[in-house]
Amino acid sequence: MPSINGIDFNNISLLNGVSWSSVSNIGGVPVTHAPTCTPIALGYSDGRRDPMEAACTNFPIVWDQDSSTGALYIPGQCGVTYAPTGFYSDGTTIYFYDGANSFFPVGSCPR
Repeated sequence: MPSINGIDFNNISLLNGVSWSSVSNIGGVPVTHAPTCTPIALGYSDGRRDPMEAACTNFPIVWDQDSSTGALYIPGQCGVTYAPTGFYSDGTTIYFYDGANSFFPVGSCPR
C-alpha cells in the first residue's frame, strides 16, 4: 500500500491543510483514493424470486458501504467486489441498490 512517511494513504485526511480527497498527485506522482467503507447490516432481496419487502425480514448481512459514494460491497471486499443489485433493508426502510453506486430509499417495511 502506498504511504507517506510510513503512513498508509488511506489513513490521511489532510495534507498541508488540503482535504486528502482533493489531492490528485504528490510531486507529480498520481494518487488514487481507496474507498472508506463502513459496515452496515442489511437484509437482502433480489426482487425477482422474493418481493422487495422480503429484505425487511431476511437475515441481515454486514455489507461494506463506501461512505463517500454510497456503493455497497460484498463483506470484506471494500472497493473490490460490488454487492448484487437488489433491495436492502435495515428493518425499517427499504433501499434499492443498482450494483454500482446508486443506493436510495424506495419505501418502508410493512408493520
